[in-house]
Amino acid sequence: MKSLLIIVALLAAAGLACLGAAGLMGSHVDANGGLREPFALIAGGSLLIVASAVVAAGYLLWQGLAACFARKRRFFR
Repeated sequence: MKSLLIIVALLAAAGLACLGAAGLMGSHVDANGGLREPFALIAGGSLLIVASAVVAAGYLLWQGLAACFARKRRFFR
C-alpha cells in the first residue's frame, strides 16, 4: 500500500510540475505569426494527473471490493 501511495504522489507531482512549467514558459507569437506554446507539457501534465486519480480510484475500489467479499465470507462461515 505504501508503494502505491508513493506512485500516486509521484504521478500527481510530475503532472503538477509539467503544468507549472507550461505556465512559467508561457506562450508567444513568433515573427512569422506562429503560436509557440508548450502543448506537450499541458497534455502530459493533465494525463499524469488523471493517471494518478485513476490509480488511486482503482486501488480504493479494489480495497472496497476485497473488504466486501471478506465480510461475506466471514458471515457465511
